[in-house]
Amino acid sequence: MSLWRDFRFALRGYRRQPSFVLLAVTALGLGIGAATTIFSVIQNVLLDPFPYTDAARVATFYVHNRADSSPFGRSAFPPAEFLEYLRRDHVFSEAIGGSFEDVLYAGSQGAELWQGGGVTANTFRFLGVPALLGRVMTPDDARPGAPPVFLMAYKLWVKRFNSDRSILGKTFLLNNVPTTLVGIR
Repeated sequence: MSLWRDFRFALRGYRRQPSFVLLAVTALGLGIGAATTIFSVIQNVLLDPFPYTDAARVATFYVHNRADSSPFGRSAFPPAEFLEYLRRDHVFSEAIGGSFEDVLYAGSQGAELWQGGGVTANTFRFLGVPALLGRVMTPDDARPGAPPVFLMAYKLWVKRFNSDRSILGKTFLLNNVPTTLVGIR
């Protein structure tokens, strides 16, 4: 009974001052939306930052050059320097590396520029990231003389190839090198 009275009282208040009620509802909506957004950001960025296996043990380090006064140094290594680091490393249980580079795809419809990169063969296993389709790279893919393989990003697969599963295992001409697609990631 009292709920019905409260509802009638609220309805009378709305009839007398509709702009105040709309302002109050708008303020509540903005407050709830802001609180939800802030909680989502805190949850996804601070509490669950990385979806990788054993993410708390992942580290990035920087090399500082005494001749360079930059406060951060560099985190990129030329391949020869990275291999020398791996040879001398006795601290970390495993190391991965990667680079970003443009990839020129020569297809039946002409050439396209894709964003790509190279990674060490253990990268996906180290991070605990499986392939959506097919497989990830393995150490056998990195041995000398092994045929070149690559993984395609999910977004590119959907946008450019319409989620066609039949392209898995096909050879693509990437930077003038025949390269086999082994997985979608």
